[in-house]
Amino acid sequence: MSGKIPAGGAVFESTRLIIRAAREADAAMYYALWTNPRVMTNVGFPEGLRITREEIAAKIQGQGESEFGRLLVVELKATGQAIGECKMYLPDKEGIATTDVKLLPPFWGNKFGIEAKQGLVDYLFTHTDCTAVQADPSINNIASIKMQEAVGGVRVAEGVHKFPEKMRDYTHPVCYYVYRVFRTSWKQKKIA
Repeated sequence: MSGKIPAGGAVFESTRLIIRAAREADAAMYYALWTNPRVMTNVGFPEGLRITREEIAAKIQGQGESEFGRLLVVELKATGQAIGECKMYLPDKEGIATTDVKLLPPFWGNKFGIEAKQGLVDYLFTHTDCTAVQADPSINNIASIKMQEAVGGVRVAEGVHKFPEKMRDYTHPVCYYVYRVFRTSWKQKKIA
């Protein structure tokens, strides 16, 4: 089901993007992304994550070789520039795989998120036996909601994520929707 992907190795390509495993040199991009309030407020960190470049580099170094559950970089095919991150996880016991996509603000509005998300959905349905691919965008993140819908996601639930008490001085609760792309609708879209 899962292959060995070396640090920096490509997992898949789309029309304009390469999705590849993170390497230590990507720590600066991750730092810029994860400490950016515009990006991280949507996941409950209005001032960005409290993390250092060194901690990020250690996290990258400590990853396994599978493409699932590891840090993946969204890179422009034309220039090799890293513009964000994505993740995908193996399906749970109910057959639901999850994804996440975050891009640096200068690259918002170009449909790179939709292209990365579609690649993740295609990869998960092709390389795992998942029945659905799920994401949980903040109800305030209109761009992420549109991204989920653009790849065939259907809203199936909503909820609120609250951080542990010890984190509440620098986080805020996140009201979110649950979107799922179902294998049956994905197959129909591929046939059409």
